[in-house]
Amino acid sequence: MRVLVTRPEASAVRTGERLKALGHEPIFLALFAAVHDPEGVARAHTCGEVAAVLATSAEAIRALGSAGELAGKPLFAVGKTTAKVAADAGFSHVEAADGDGAALAAVLRERFPGETKPALLYLAGEPRSPRLEQELAAARFPVKVIVCYRMRPVNVTGDILQAAFEQRPEAVLLYSAETARRFFELSESFLKERQDIHFLCLSPAIAEAVPAAMRGQARYAVRPDERSLFELL
Repeated sequence: MRVLVTRPEASAVRTGERLKALGHEPIFLALFAAVHDPEGVARAHTCGEVAAVLATSAEAIRALGSAGELAGKPLFAVGKTTAKVAADAGFSHVEAADGDGAALAAVLRERFPGETKPALLYLAGEPRSPRLEQELAAARFPVKVIVCYRMRPVNVTGDILQAAFEQRPEAVLLYSAETARRFFELSESFLKERQDIHFLCLSPAIAEAVPAAMRGQARYAVRPDERSLFELL
């Protein structure tokens, strides 16, 4: 199957390799790029007073570069990919939650059951889902949020879009609501006659970003991870 990958370049390469291993043909169309925040990263490295570190994206760990003085802190991650990147960065104890921010919050409530909650450091990006922070606030965890990277739109010209759609993608992988909204905004004219194309979304919230007229062509993964997303192919 010809699959359009809308992830940022670094992540798209890894996704493309996995698709090829499954016999699919990746087509790349990066809509956003991660821009690291040096000031945020510098502040994160000084937060040695926290009990644990949180990351919902591998990009936050890549921005951090290395665990440094945080190496001895337990790191709780969303997904195995983020956990692996954290381990490679030097975190000595890494635990992955299988799911999303709500699943990570559930793990933290289990690990720290006492009434007095320890301080946590959340290595975050922008934009991001508010779910993890909402869940932790409800559980009365003190959380220091430091933005380590921001997603910025890539300049996607008409020629770039034309080249991608000339390869006749049969499916589009959508990993965030922001990416989905931008994809449909840019690709409207290319999608008018493409009722055969499938929009495969990492979560129900992302599927809701698909325009109503095309929502019948959208499906979402049973779990918010790439393995589950690939099961839709």
